Amino acid sequence: MGSGSWSLLKRYGLAAVLTALAILASLLLAPHWNPRHLLLPFYPAVMLSAWFGGFGPGLLTTLLSALAMDYFWLPPTFAFGMQEPGDLIGFVLFLGVGLLVSALNARLLQAQRHAEAAAAELRREVDERRKAEEAAAKLAKLAEELESSVERYRHHFKRHLAGVFRAQRDGRIVECSDAFARLLGAGSSAEVLALNAKELFLDPAGWRELVAVLAPGVVISNQELTWQRSDRMPLSVLVNARAAEGLVECLAIDITDRERAEEAERQTTRLRTIADLAAAAAHEINGPLTTVLTNLALLRLDGEPAARVDKALEAARRIQDTLHRMTRTDSGIAPTGRGIPARPESKC
Repeated sequence: MGSGSWSLLKRYGLAAVLTALAILASLLLAPHWNPRHLLLPFYPAVMLSAWFGGFGPGLLTTLLSALAMDYFWLPPTFAFGMQEPGDLIGFVLFLGVGLLVSALNARLLQAQRHAEAAAAELRREVDERRKAEEAAAKLAKLAEELESSVERYRHHFKRHLAGVFRAQRDGRIVECSDAFARLLGAGSSAEVLALNAKELFLDPAGWRELVAVLAPGVVISNQELTWQRSDRMPLSVLVNARAAEGLVECLAIDITDRERAEEAERQTTRLRTIADLAAAAAHEINGPLTTVLTNLALLRLDGEPAARVDKALEAARRIQDTLHRMTRTDSGIAPTGRGIPARPESKC
């Protein structure tokens, strides 16, 4: 049984129950009341049936109540029919009042339902308007945040210390930052936009190789590349790239000075190594050389031919002077030799 049928059964069942209660009340009060007062319990039954059930249940209670009054109290009693015209008028009057009460209650219920429906519709519209206002506020806030993000991105793109550019896969540059123009040594961004990304590479195939790697979702990080500036000077850059919205986005950092510093550091390291080797060699040579000089000086004192000894001493001093200069110039290490003894005065 559907909900509509069950509601209909309940309403008409309530009308029958109220009629039965009114009949029972009248039968109980009959010995104590005037017969004219016995109609009074039926009016509340009609009103309650019409109030809770509507026009149909109210009309049913009216008809059942009229039949009960005719059967139980209007002469001839315990039979249907009326002998007195006044009873007929009262009977018709009761039917008219019951019909009017049922109709009025039905209109009242209908108006109440319309009012409830209108109130529900109004609440729904208010809720929808509130939700629409909340959605509009959220959209406005989102639009403001998006605009702010775009502005921050644009500012970041234009002012980033690293050079940023976007290019089509064929190499045509569609957008670049001022920092990128400065990185290439160009006078303005317009000069860069007139270039093709292939022209940045010393070998044009470098751009094709870079693009071939950039599949969707692939990001190239910290790849060292060699480009050329607008004046054809070599340029070492550290590149981060990705594919986005059908374009290639690249962020390039000039590391030319870092390359030069690293090369200078390597040269310095090599020179320092050579100087250390020279100092070590000088130290190794200086010890035996000092011994040779000392022995030559002793031979001269012992009466060896002066000319030969002097030549040997002079050659040894020149070697020792050269070693001293090597240690002072190349490594800055103080000579470790004991030196050449002063030429003794000749006794001859």
